[in-house]
Amino acid sequence: MLTASRSGVRRWLAFHAVGVAGGGVQLLTLAVLTELVRLDYLASTALAVETAILHNFFWHERWTWGDRRAARRRTWGRLARFNAVSGAGAISANVVLTGLYAAALGVHYLFANMMAIASWSLVNFLANDRFVFRPAEEDPAGAAGAVWRGRRRRDRTMSGRRGFFGRRPARRAALAIALAATDSAGLGAADLKTETIAAWNRYVKATERRIDRELADGGRFLVLDFLDDAAQARREVLSGRVLIERMETRDEQDGRIDVPKGAIHHWRGVILIPNAGLDRVIDGLLHTIPPEELQSDVIESRVLSRDGDALRMFLRVSRKAVVTLHYNTEHAVEYVRPGGGRAWMRSVATRIAELDDPDSPSEREKPVGRDRGFLWRMNLYWRYQQLGDGVVIECEVLTLSRSIPVLMRWMISPIVNRESRSALSDTLRSMAARLGSGPAAPADGH
Repeated sequence: MLTASRSGVRRWLAFHAVGVAGGGVQLLTLAVLTELVRLDYLASTALAVETAILHNFFWHERWTWGDRRAARRRTWGRLARFNAVSGAGAISANVVLTGLYAAALGVHYLFANMMAIASWSLVNFLANDRFVFRPAEEDPAGAAGAVWRGRRRRDRTMSGRRGFFGRRPARRAALAIALAATDSAGLGAADLKTETIAAWNRYVKATERRIDRELADGGRFLVLDFLDDAAQARREVLSGRVLIERMETRDEQDGRIDVPKGAIHHWRGVILIPNAGLDRVIDGLLHTIPPEELQSDVIESRVLSRDGDALRMFLRVSRKAVVTLHYNTEHAVEYVRPGGGRAWMRSVATRIAELDDPDSPSEREKPVGRDRGFLWRMNLYWRYQQLGDGVVIECEVLTLSRSIPVLMRWMISPIVNRESRSALSDTLRSMAARLGSGPAAPADGH
């Protein structure tokens, strides 16, 4: 049993090693045919897949399933079966999924093809292990074909007991890929639903209740001061480290706040601005330093109205999720300076409109709430504290987007999380560089 398990793991790893190499062959062929030969990217996809198929069969025959090598006269039969599974099946799946991912997500065709390759890999392995490179004694064309057929009839009664590599799991995997393809078709456009807005409002209300309690605390001020390891976190920040962490607001019963047809992304980041004064930092943010000098995702900004430390702002921003998107946004911003070396700011996006064909003569705004759904709402909560000769700034970011289909979360969620973390880290570093002096240490999760 242990030997079989090790053999299965080795075969799985070998299969994917060959697959990675084949994926490189496929992507290179796709790029050459599309960029140099100027074929349509879907036609190029089909030809690139067949090229990778021949590459993969050569290595699977000699390495992955080398212990099951058939007589030379039956190699062509295996190649025919391999083409049927990894050829017809893979071409269909790759063309369909590449088209769906490219059209639905608006991603580059190469990235869409990479997503299609990942989606197809599990079904491909199972089919090859059970059908293409099956042991010789299970080959109906071999001398033991009659015995194999008898076993197969008996196995039909045992199908409910099959394990991970059995027939039913293979069918389930095939169904999962089909559902993923179907599900991805809905990613092209999304409507912001009433129940999604209601859930966002509940989440914001609960978050702001917690923030109000913390700001009213007599001693503690920053969010990190309320953590179990507050002393350690503060030492790391004062040493120059950038701390980024994901957050989640719970309801009054400590339960999760469900967001139907949507997803809330909640992050917190904190950094020390060395050699800076609180008043100079706030005045710079309010009056002298435009947002595009502090945030790489801000392309253009202007103040729409001002009333003391409160203002309405227009920001044209680019946001990177799975793809890079452009928005025209408006924000209500208010700074509060109670004294005692402390200040805070609240920014609420009052309008977010995604742009079609940005920076072109055909540029236009999509209807608000009826777009691709990567950014529907955005709230920012900043805190500023003078500590010695520096200022610690801390930011909580809340954004609302469409939900990610369950079958695609394993692929898309890490990308979204990485980009969210990177965007917040970049903003904090830019502020430290522009508002103070001295470099910050590398960012660290907390």
